[in-house]
Amino acid sequence: MAASHHHVRHWSRRSALGLIACVPLGIASMANAAECVDPAGLSAAQKSMRKSLGFRTSNDATKRCGLCAFFTAAQPGCGKCALLSGGIVPAEGVCDSWAKKS
Repeated sequence: MAASHHHVRHWSRRSALGLIACVPLGIASMANAAECVDPAGLSAAQKSMRKSLGFRTSNDATKRCGLCAFFTAAQPGCGKCALLSGGIVPAEGVCDSWAKKS
């Protein structure tokens, strides 16, 4: 009968502390991603500006926030818009004031 080789990882205090230290970063990242999609975290002025600019999800892959001059990437798929006073927007969004990034 063949011997079964199982690798058992022994946790050290250092590896456990390293894992625990990463948890808040993951939670913050998820919160930022949720804020990017859900505008509930925006101020009333930013929500009003989104509405007045006609902000929506783009149907054109060449015309979206991620390719706009007013967009600054913050994390994959999400960034800040200068027209929204730094308000967070998804990279796949677009508005009526879209300007091609040079």
